[in-house]
Amino acid sequence: MTDPDAARGGSPERRRGHGRPARERVSSADLSSNRAEPLVRTGAAEVSEAETVFTRSLMRTQARLALASVLSFVVVVVFFTFVISRIPALHDLSIAGVPLPWLMQAYGFYPIIVVFAVIHTVAAMRTERRFRALVEHE
Repeated sequence: MTDPDAARGGSPERRRGHGRPARERVSSADLSSNRAEPLVRTGAAEVSEAETVFTRSLMRTQARLALASVLSFVVVVVFFTFVISRIPALHDLSIAGVPLPWLMQAYGFYPIIVVFAVIHTVAAMRTERRFRALVEHE
């Protein structure tokens, strides 16, 4: 029997002049279940109590903002759905043969989503700007 690699002039590793590198498995030796004490920051500055208070305040503010955004979004979507389903005059209108309520359901929600996304993003950025001003001021 002949070796197909030998027929072509040797194995690919031999032709290149070196063999394939050995595979290495990288894993963490620091399993969370084996750790008795919490991880210690290295190279980071000490966090002051004021920064901790400001950070927790920022987190609470962002959570309230998210909750308010979601609740107001749900209210607007429910109202929009109610308007589509409860105004009979809309069912008589059609654009290019498609009833207006169908078009409103197909394309009317996207502008609502975009408006709420922009409002939430601007409010979140304003909140973070205030946080940075407080932290930098200290």
